Amino acid sequence: MKNRTFKTYLAFSFILLAFNFSTSAQSALNEKTFYLSLEDALKEPDQVYRLDLTWQYMLDLPPEIGQFKNLEELNLGWNKLTILPKTILELPKLKKLSLNNNPRLYLEKVVKQLMQIGSLQELSIGWNEMKMLPADIIGLQNLRSLQILCDSTIDLDKMLYDLGNLKRLNEFSLRGNKLGRMSENLRYLINLTHLDLSGNKIPELSPKINRLKKLRVLNLQGNDLPELPLGITDLTDLHELNLSNNKLIEIPARIGSFENLEILNLSENSIEEVSNKLVNLKNLHYLDLSRNAIQELPSDFNEFSQLEYLDLSLNILVDIPLGIREIKSLSTLKVSNNQGVNFLRFFKDVGGFVRLQELDISANALDSLPVNISDISNLNTLNLSNNKLTFIADDFSKLSRLKTLALSGNDIRSIPVSIMQMPNLEVLNLDFNKIATIPDEIGQMSSLKEISLRYNPIPEREIDKLQELLPNVKILR
Repeated sequence: MKNRTFKTYLAFSFILLAFNFSTSAQSALNEKTFYLSLEDALKEPDQVYRLDLTWQYMLDLPPEIGQFKNLEELNLGWNKLTILPKTILELPKLKKLSLNNNPRLYLEKVVKQLMQIGSLQELSIGWNEMKMLPADIIGLQNLRSLQILCDSTIDLDKMLYDLGNLKRLNEFSLRGNKLGRMSENLRYLINLTHLDLSGNKIPELSPKINRLKKLRVLNLQGNDLPELPLGITDLTDLHELNLSNNKLIEIPARIGSFENLEILNLSENSIEEVSNKLVNLKNLHYLDLSRNAIQELPSDFNEFSQLEYLDLSLNILVDIPLGIREIKSLSTLKVSNNQGVNFLRFFKDVGGFVRLQELDISANALDSLPVNISDISNLNTLNLSNNKLTFIADDFSKLSRLKTLALSGNDIRSIPVSIMQMPNLEVLNLDFNKIATIPDEIGQMSSLKEISLRYNPIPEREIDKLQELLPNVKILR
């Protein structure tokens, strides 16, 4: 992610592996209008580049589909199609086709039709009860991206062996099929750069996965892996790895093998031990260790010189490495639900947080805040919810760039003056506090767009007063 910001990554990636091409041509296609009905599309057929006909309960695709000579993307998922009309062959620019969840589809005939569409590069096909993929699938030699939905009893060995003949296949997804295992024939897909095996409850992977030398993105989320699979540590060109929601109990020293890794998600496991080799990942931009059982982290976190996003939430940390304060690239830090941490000590020096924009220290039973947080000059989002705060110090008015502040679930009885002096605050959440009155000074919050005061003992007259003082503000009550 060296040529794009982390925010761009959040908007267009990850969640990892939506399997869209990242070329400039695909980006241009994504900007074009998505028509959602055949009737609207037929009014200007030459302008139709993207057509989404999902959930239309169609038994047949009308032959008029052949009128869309510029159509590049067609989504026919969640229908009742059995075959496709011959006019599907009259779409010379069709690149992306989704036929998933059409359980009546006559696959053999449809695949033979698709073999005649030379422009087809991306295909999503199958349904949860599909038990066999036609062997003719190997005739789709121009395929770059393939997603398959299937039954857990499908012959994986044969299917993956056959798919090894698709020499241009770069992106492959079997996500959400609850397969319960994975065939070692995966090794034949040697040109893969993106692989998504998420949601399959796989307990192990064959070491032969190391044959996929070109792999850059690997999604193993939602499986039953008890350890870091041996073969994947040989994939030295890997840039994104998602192992969230598995059964890992440690981050072993082998993690240091991923010298090019930029995005690592290890959330929702049972990790207790973290090897100090983790800091060998010098190119890491995104690290999610949330929802584990981690007590201690390597001390030299400052070696993550390019890290932008760090989530340590919902662990049992007894302290936070002070080296985190020296990561000048860090823009997001989340440490909610770690009540053993001494936050007063950690935030004693915030000079290194020159780019920090989002901070979450919610649910930590804090009855006071480290005053030095107010010196994090670029902060625009601050989450202090579900603590035991009764006031916010005057110094916090120095957070002049703050736009979103969450203070729900505390013991605040009046809206702090320091908050009303934040010039750029747009969203303020004060739910579940003890606020009963609205001060006149709140009228000076000219940037405020939304304030939430649910579950506070505020009488209706005070809400009316608030609405008069800030007539353009959305009030959640």
